[in-house]
Amino acid sequence: MPKFTSFSHRLQIILLIFVVSLISGASFAMRLAAQDVGVPSQEQIRQNNLKMLTHVRTDPGSRPAVLSRLRQQLTMRGLADVDARLKEIGKILDESVTLTDDQFAQRQSQLVDRIVAQVRPGATSLTHASDSLKWIDVHNHVVADRGSFQEAVKAAVALMDKEGIQAMIIMPVPLTEPRYDCSTFAPALRAYSHRIAFLGGGGKLNSLLHRAARQTTISDGLRREFEQEAHAILHEGAAGFGEIAIHHLSLHGADHPYESVPADHPLLLLLSDIAAREDVPIDVHFDVVTKDCPLPDWLSSSNNPKSLASNIDAFERLLDHNLHARICWEHAGSDNTGHWTVSLSRRLLQRHPNLYMSLRLGPGYALQNFPLTPEGRIKPEWLSLFRDFPDRFMIGADEFIASPASQGSGVGAQLARRAPMTRQMTPLFLSALPLELANKFRHDTPVSFFRLKE
Repeated sequence: MPKFTSFSHRLQIILLIFVVSLISGASFAMRLAAQDVGVPSQEQIRQNNLKMLTHVRTDPGSRPAVLSRLRQQLTMRGLADVDARLKEIGKILDESVTLTDDQFAQRQSQLVDRIVAQVRPGATSLTHASDSLKWIDVHNHVVADRGSFQEAVKAAVALMDKEGIQAMIIMPVPLTEPRYDCSTFAPALRAYSHRIAFLGGGGKLNSLLHRAARQTTISDGLRREFEQEAHAILHEGAAGFGEIAIHHLSLHGADHPYESVPADHPLLLLLSDIAAREDVPIDVHFDVVTKDCPLPDWLSSSNNPKSLASNIDAFERLLDHNLHARICWEHAGSDNTGHWTVSLSRRLLQRHPNLYMSLRLGPGYALQNFPLTPEGRIKPEWLSLFRDFPDRFMIGADEFIASPASQGSGVGAQLARRAPMTRQMTPLFLSALPLELANKFRHDTPVSFFRLKE
């Protein structure tokens, strides 16, 4: 197992990353570059590209020469997919020529940011990045501790409009007691069905599963109850099942439960068969442990056990049980055990064609397994993984979106207040990806995986 610093030190590092991100509102690359003599600031980059854009708009005949110079610059800097980037920039230049002066004045900031996303991956102004990189967020929760789900859903829609989120999938958190499920918030979503889909089972199915966690066989009565609940969830309109907790560490105090069940539990194998038969996916929370080990210091909690047992073999048995069951393993890149490495992801994706991953772009405690460098670039080993499995990744922010009235001290309300810290990472990540991968992650794969209607 990799050597880690103390829990407090690691927490300080994570908080520093997020605080700097919130203060500057810019990418890691531009924050660090500002310290280096001769490296243009973010504003200089934007101004230079605005001059280029205005020049081509004034003299369309200069377009070939401008793109030729850009090709030389991008090639010298070693950027991937130069042809695709130039093609996109050409479209932006052509679009600017067709605009009236008033339209150009209104949209020039958006156009410039779209160019910056191509010529300086990671340097896009996060204030405007969502204008050009709309995406589908496949993992979110709504919180209504002191308000209504109707108000929480309205808050979610407002967030989508502000952040450039084209569509969103909402699901209940994995509960050990069935306090609520998708039927509680589904009525509030119906007015926005063209933009929001939902999963179910985090309340009812997950609680049934964990009540039977120690059972190696299940009764006919429990099997019938579980299957009836699963079909009722789909009848409600759910696009699949989630969030289902296989192994869920307690990270946020005594009110945040520890949940553990063997991944090859009979009820999970049953759910896999139901999902395959109904052609719907399963979204799972699985804190992976590849070998028995003591609980790391940074995971110290009264709810967590003092040691962690290997659970990877059972997870592979679940994946192998029914290859027609599409399973989304959530929170890739946000590793808390130190065991979810790129090499492990590669091995599992090679072996299991029904396995997909949703990326949560907020670092876990195992920072070495986060896909972005401090400079805002994709780490080479991650980029290689993405290129080899371009159709198997999505983005799930795992945000808790609260109604304005939810000002309580519960875990959901606390996480809702922290959500903006990870929210800013997604435009940075998308702009650092090669364009064809960004398009797959932000749109194509979620649409295919969840069978979303355009």
